[in-house]
Amino acid sequence: MVLITPLKPYLPISPKEFCTNPYDIINKEEEQELKKNPNSLIHLILPDGEGEEIYHNAAKAYNDFKKRKLIIRDEIPSIFVYRQESSNFSHQGLIIGVALQDYEDKNIVRHEHTREKALKDRTNHIVASKVAAGLVWTVFQSNKKINDLIEKVKKKQPKFNFEKYGYQHLIWQDSNPKIIQKLKSLFKNEKIYIADGHHRAASAAEYRKFQLEKLNADKELDAPWQYLLSYVASDDQIRILPYNRVIKKLPLSEDDFLKKLDKIFDIIPMESSFNPEKKNEIAICLKGKWYKLIMKKAKFKTKKDSLDVTILQDKVLEPILGINDPRSDENLFFVGGTQDPKEMEKYTTEKGNDLFINLYPVSIRDLELIADQGEVMPPKSTWFDPKLLSGLILHDLEEI
Repeated sequence: MVLITPLKPYLPISPKEFCTNPYDIINKEEEQELKKNPNSLIHLILPDGEGEEIYHNAAKAYNDFKKRKLIIRDEIPSIFVYRQESSNFSHQGLIIGVALQDYEDKNIVRHEHTREKALKDRTNHIVASKVAAGLVWTVFQSNKKINDLIEKVKKKQPKFNFEKYGYQHLIWQDSNPKIIQKLKSLFKNEKIYIADGHHRAASAAEYRKFQLEKLNADKELDAPWQYLLSYVASDDQIRILPYNRVIKKLPLSEDDFLKKLDKIFDIIPMESSFNPEKKNEIAICLKGKWYKLIMKKAKFKTKKDSLDVTILQDKVLEPILGINDPRSDENLFFVGGTQDPKEMEKYTTEKGNDLFINLYPVSIRDLELIADQGEVMPPKSTWFDPKLLSGLILHDLEEI
């Protein structure tokens, strides 16, 4: 159900130095440190400047990388296998192009809404730079034949093998037409789900629309802008961590807040910090004190309604705390990827906030079911971990 293609990308000469985390998880401190290095991707994905100057500088950085031969184009159409390894967790998938027509036809399935401001920013960026440097993380439902082909590609020597951000990053490249054709045939029967990178996907789709408006689409079927730069992994290769919430200041007293919660949940005081052990169990740290919340009436009309992030928004954040739009409310912020509840506790005991809400992670099966039903999850529902490096593969949108 999806059309895939091999890529003729630009590849970094020194990936360990060049590659970075995705632009949207890089904080200001890390950004400034990375910008001390003129050979870092950061100058393309988070360029300096104000207004339109930002996007001009992105294009300038990309052209500079090519002129200085920090990145070199590979002219042989290839597919890539990307693996991240650590002692605690490892995962792998394919880096390929996936037809953006399948995004429009909903064979590439979304589970989150995009935000207008963020989408406009990424669209302006891609229009100016004409390159995709960040991977859109997608998953397919586990398929032994696809997974076996991935293992076959891995029998070669890796093209890249380096350590960064606590993981070993390995890339294998394969240009064998038989393997590529076999993958194309297998993916014709697959639907894929966006895990992480909704704005990158949507901006690529917007760029394609611009191109279709000014060009003869029938003659441009193989143009690189027709394809989304994707990391496509089996859904049994996925680790989802919770995307937790922090409330800066409660708009009511601690006692009144607990009384309101008591109408919805059984509240169990806990002696120490903890992580919830199952779905529909929520851990909260209220001014340094921990409580376990268990729904009193756990009956739901839809799979989306059963998500803890939905319960939290519909039963607590909006009616009790007055947070109607979690994306924009200044009394709320999100913490993804943190697994140690002792570190979570510090948000209320050392960092001046009133409430930390520790959630059980959403399962990949729930995500797929909700996406198949055409539903969208609340914002910041999932934190996919570890994050994929940007800059491993640069997909030029103009060069054929």
